[in-house]
Amino acid sequence: MKGKKINIFLGGFVNVTNAQNLNCYAISKHLDKKKFNVFSLKLYSGDLKKSEKKIDHINIFNCFYPARISMYLGFLWGIWNCDVAYLPKSELWQWNYFWLNILNKKSFSTIEGIIDEIALKNAIEIVGSKKKYLASRERFDKQFSITNYLKNYNYQNRKIQTEDKILYLGVESEKFNIASSRKSLQQVLMIGNDLVRKGIYDYLKIANNFPEILFVIAGSGNGKIDLHAEIKSQKLKNVIYKGLIRSSELIDLLKETDLHILPSRSEGFPKVTLETAAAGIPSLLYSDYGAHEWITHNHDGWIVNTLSQMIEIINTLVQKPELLRLNSNNARDLAKRFDWDNIIMQWEEEILNLYHN
Repeated sequence: MKGKKINIFLGGFVNVTNAQNLNCYAISKHLDKKKFNVFSLKLYSGDLKKSEKKIDHINIFNCFYPARISMYLGFLWGIWNCDVAYLPKSELWQWNYFWLNILNKKSFSTIEGIIDEIALKNAIEIVGSKKKYLASRERFDKQFSITNYLKNYNYQNRKIQTEDKILYLGVESEKFNIASSRKSLQQVLMIGNDLVRKGIYDYLKIANNFPEILFVIAGSGNGKIDLHAEIKSQKLKNVIYKGLIRSSELIDLLKETDLHILPSRSEGFPKVTLETAAAGIPSLLYSDYGAHEWITHNHDGWIVNTLSQMIEIINTLVQKPELLRLNSNNARDLAKRFDWDNIIMQWEEEILNLYHN
């Protein structure tokens, strides 16, 4: 029917700090409300304050305690009310597929990481088996990768087929647009949860090579490492561990940061590289997951293969601060290319295509 708004269900918790949940919040915020009615979920134990995430622009189901019961009701509510469902998570996939099928609702999903052995093991812990996990990725009308590298890797290694079109994720660049100039390399930052998988030991090795630079860590070790004890045992006086921080605290931290390092070997499209870029902070990354697709080496960031090459880049930046300034300025342009105001048009197009076909 001409002029009808499309009801879209975003299957994430918009008040919880997690990449997929935060993406659902950003999508809900930027979708054109003249075209779409948005439905999503909120969790009773969500860690984002109301003041940090205003959600009065969307229809919300509040998942109450115990979540293991209310989540079933929340996803059923979302699927019942929607024309198209976006379901980025693997949890409750059998329940969701059952209702999508019964109610004849269109659906799509995104694959946002390399399905290597570690990721596959984590997925199996959620859904029960490799067979069930692979089946859970085949139940949608459309499935998208968020980078070309992911598309090719996961097809070659897991036979997971996704659409030819890449559905990139975005950044709210204005939120991180901090007016400051990176004059020299004085403070470095690493951000992430599951810090062992993110490469924390490489980060500490880098810090050990540059006692004159302050190395800051924000995030969680997920019980796999006691960072305070590790820093003490290695006698790293130039390393500070902040623990988990809120969005407002991150903004303050970025004001003091000159370089972002993410020494992870297994990622998808790490959102933090766009957030730091929006603040004029270039990233130093490993090449394993295809970062060349969005970062141009030595122009708006650096992509290397080894730990020794990371150390070499930092040495160069210490000696040539003008190179840091150049990449800092270009990093802002990188973030603008991936601003949600631009990226959301690709998402709207795919939702409309699904609804009408």
